[in-house]
Amino acid sequence: MTALYLDCPAGASGDMILAALLDCGLSPVSLHDQLKRLPLSGYNFNTTTVRKKGLRALQVQIDCTEKQPPRNLATITELLENAPLSSFVREKGVAVFKALARAESRVHDLPVEKIHFHEVGAVDSIIDIVGSLLALEMLGVKNVLASPLPLGRGWQNTEHGPVPLPAPATLEIIREYAIPCYGLSQEGETVTPTGAALLAVICSRFSNSLPMCVDRIGYGAGQRDFPYPNVLRAWQGVLYAGSATAVTGVEGELTAGCVEIIEANIDDLNPEIYAYLLERLFSSGALDVYLSPVQMKKNRPAVKITILSEPQISHLMGQILLQESTTIGYRRLLAEKIMLKREVREVDTPWGKVKIKVAGSHPHFYNIAPEYADCLRIAREKGIPLKKIYQYLCAKYSEFSSQEPE
Repeated sequence: MTALYLDCPAGASGDMILAALLDCGLSPVSLHDQLKRLPLSGYNFNTTTVRKKGLRALQVQIDCTEKQPPRNLATITELLENAPLSSFVREKGVAVFKALARAESRVHDLPVEKIHFHEVGAVDSIIDIVGSLLALEMLGVKNVLASPLPLGRGWQNTEHGPVPLPAPATLEIIREYAIPCYGLSQEGETVTPTGAALLAVICSRFSNSLPMCVDRIGYGAGQRDFPYPNVLRAWQGVLYAGSATAVTGVEGELTAGCVEIIEANIDDLNPEIYAYLLERLFSSGALDVYLSPVQMKKNRPAVKITILSEPQISHLMGQILLQESTTIGYRRLLAEKIMLKREVREVDTPWGKVKIKVAGSHPHFYNIAPEYADCLRIAREKGIPLKKIYQYLCAKYSEFSSQEPE
């Protein structure tokens, strides 16, 4: 799978992401031609090659030549939706600014529609965001991943006065999208709100572990100088499972993804309510939900509910749990889910076609699971024991798979 991995050892900002993508082999002139589709004026778009502690990197510089008008979410949304851009660039661009607006709304305790962007509403931030999305489109990248984000400390001056770092809006975005992060002893801003929002929207997951064959590497330089190279690296290449021995001690193709685990111990909920609680969680996007019997303090029997969720909607899962159960809190854990490659195939049987789920790849098929609903339908229609249908299908698929090429 062709993918792009954004390695952020020194942090992330909109211009660093854009510069790293351009450095993967794109022409700045071609990108600027695409950016001219935006109804924006009063700026110059330049790129230069710089050195950051000895490392060569590309730096993007957007210089405003005219005073920019104030912009809010509605203004920027209208600007993007009316521009002759692809649906990918428009939708992701609007999503980035919505993420920024929600963060500012929480920080300033104002409705989203009353939030006026200042720094991120300026032409340079719009160019950074839309330019990065256009660059992804020009590179043909569909899957974007990133490393956890390093957060600097200290204070930063704003029009409202000094604020602690990481900037409150940056921290809100990191919280909302469950982006893994860690603290640095470095004084100064390392992750900007624009950088955090852009990564939150375009990245499918954040991880240090990445089995990948790298084809191109792009270096994007930040504007500040640190005791270390202030660069963001874009690795473009092909994700692969590699030898599963390195990960799990078995052979076969593996995929990995981030999930969040939401848990709560409940000892006072009417058992009749659990069915509706599970229904709401599954219909809202939960990957899995299960109940386990536990023994709590004072020897009270209880139920532990465990919810597996995509990180982007874990806050929604928690909200439903609080609304629909009697728990007064829950635990939230970030985990990595390692999975064998899976696919669904159809096999012919004397009773018609039946779906089978296959885990692994030839010649290492670790799990063959006939579709329960198909088997149940046959058992009821033909009066055949369900277990015999399973046995027949597993044998049938084993014969079929043995004919596949090595």
